[in-house]
Amino acid sequence: MDASHTLDSHTRASNTRESTVRRTWRMWLFNPFHFLAGGPALAWGLACIVLAAWIGGAYDYRYTGTLSFQLSTPTPIWLAITQGLTAWIVPSALLYLAGRGLSRSRVRLIDVFGTQALARAPGLLVALIVLSPPFQDLTTSLIAQGATDFSVAQLTALTAIGTVMVLLLVWIVLLMYRGFAVSCHVAGGWAIGAFIAAIAVGEIATGATGQLLQGTVAPQPVASVTVQSDQHHRAAQLATRILEGHEQGRFESLNSEEATEVFRTGFTAEVQRHNHQTIRLMFGAFEGLDYIETRYMDSQPHLLIHRFKGRYGAASRPPEVRVVLDRDGMLAGLWIKPWQDEML
Repeated sequence: MDASHTLDSHTRASNTRESTVRRTWRMWLFNPFHFLAGGPALAWGLACIVLAAWIGGAYDYRYTGTLSFQLSTPTPIWLAITQGLTAWIVPSALLYLAGRGLSRSRVRLIDVFGTQALARAPGLLVALIVLSPPFQDLTTSLIAQGATDFSVAQLTALTAIGTVMVLLLVWIVLLMYRGFAVSCHVAGGWAIGAFIAAIAVGEIATGATGQLLQGTVAPQPVASVTVQSDQHHRAAQLATRILEGHEQGRFESLNSEEATEVFRTGFTAEVQRHNHQTIRLMFGAFEGLDYIETRYMDSQPHLLIHRFKGRYGAASRPPEVRVVLDRDGMLAGLWIKPWQDEML
């Protein structure tokens, strides 16, 4: 009896500890203001906001609204950080004013701004995902390969990434509202309405601030620069083999030593056949390539873009054949379009 009683006591104690750990983790994830508020919350939150804006700005991503983190035209890092701070300051100020009007308790400025800063910490995860090599490879391939039909695998990957982004966005909004409710001691319909209004106004104000500041910035360097690389020989070889094969009715899969996995997944026989028919109608039969230049983009540092003029039988002006290779010489994109001197 004593041994059984002791075992039950240990089991209950173990279950209690596990339950406490789970509650603590849930609290950190969905109500971190129980542990951090005021100055500490402000410090940690600001660090995440500035870091996310700095990382994004380095690759031309920046906040264009309270919750919008998008690819934009090249801008200075200071502008990206300014917009990141604006996306936090504007709704925080509005929520502080709303809290003062709705709450019967004392509302401290540092509590509102601190909790709102900490609520935006998951934005750092958004920045890291957007700038991760898999995400960059996927978006680059979808744009550069020139395919009008995406494969099931590509759509699945995009759906998965989109789902994660939506969940992170919901998490941020939940934390922002929880921070507002905790710091201002408010709840109910009026609090929810004030919160929604603050988010909406902040979205507009952040975008407007970016537009105004953009006008004070001197024109930025071209997004890409010409570089010297012997890699264009491999680019020409791969593109020529593929396009000549299309002329001969061969729409073959590429192997793992020729192209990236993302490109191979989307470059199916059906996609190749459809694209070949479209290009054949526009430019005629493929005859060869003439190398023009290789360009490098700061926003895609792991890729080189090789530009050729394609020789086609019925083309009055040679179209561009753009071949994108990664740093290992793997094909990441193939695009055929009317030639323009400026790379678009």
